[in-house]
Amino acid sequence: MTPPRRPAGDRAVLQRFVVADDAPPQRLDRLVQQGIAAFPTRGSARKAARRGEIAVDGVISEPSRWVAAGSEIAWLEPEVDRAPVLPIQIQVVYEDEALAVVLKPPGIATSGALPRTLERTLPHNLAPSPAPDALLRPRPVHRLDAPTAGLVVVAKTRTAHARLGQAFQRREVHKRYRAVLVGCPGGEGCGEVCEPIEGRGAQTRYQVIERGRSLRSGWITRVDLWPHTGRTHQLRRHMAHLGVPILGDTLYGREGMILRGKGLFLFALELSLIHPGSGEQLHLEIAEPAKVASLFAREARRWRRHHPGEAP
Repeated sequence: MTPPRRPAGDRAVLQRFVVADDAPPQRLDRLVQQGIAAFPTRGSARKAARRGEIAVDGVISEPSRWVAAGSEIAWLEPEVDRAPVLPIQIQVVYEDEALAVVLKPPGIATSGALPRTLERTLPHNLAPSPAPDALLRPRPVHRLDAPTAGLVVVAKTRTAHARLGQAFQRREVHKRYRAVLVGCPGGEGCGEVCEPIEGRGAQTRYQVIERGRSLRSGWITRVDLWPHTGRTHQLRRHMAHLGVPILGDTLYGREGMILRGKGLFLFALELSLIHPGSGEQLHLEIAEPAKVASLFAREARRWRRHHPGEAP
């Protein structure tokens, strides 16, 4: 059943346009993508309409509505976000009036309707933007899987959100991940995986940093990973495709290689992007978690106890 339409009321209009007189009927989400630069993809336009931010001739409408020529489409000020703030402290790696880069802890989703998400921690950790187009609340521009820890880019203004979204869409934001693999990839210690995911092209580059012996799996390997595409669970799927899944991966890993209480050994450590306001290059990097070095040292000690005289 189509939900009832409701009037836009007296909410402020951020941007409006009129559909050309000679335009054929089209879906609302497609028209919003074409007519409002803040929504560079149909997906972002669809989400805005579902949040109640898009009106047709003064009536808030669903993204699937077909819109006729001559109709006025308006992007409305978002309604007040009443979702409770999650008052936990997170690390803020960079912050200015337009954006921030924060460290997402492992075990929580980036955003969504769950009670514990990174997005719900942001008002507790970031200063409100004084910019005229400030968002009501800071908003993550991209996602990390819930078990993955690491750097997440957050927009604090509508302009930053739109431009950063476009940069991610055009693959202009470069990211590096660190992972620990169960086993040891073959070859020269570096390579690329180009295995499609759900019928779409996907590409990941990897570089071996360190190998260590393990009583459980024979080898564990510390690697750097660079995703050239952004498919769902791409890094986890590609490493599993090579036969060396990421340690602690409950979806694509090996039975018996889930370390209780240690989580997934995958971390977003580095990113580079162009600042959406100043145009300057931002390069941000954090150190890998201490549990990686602890793991290699512990596995090496266990190996030596069972293989005296043999180098781990």
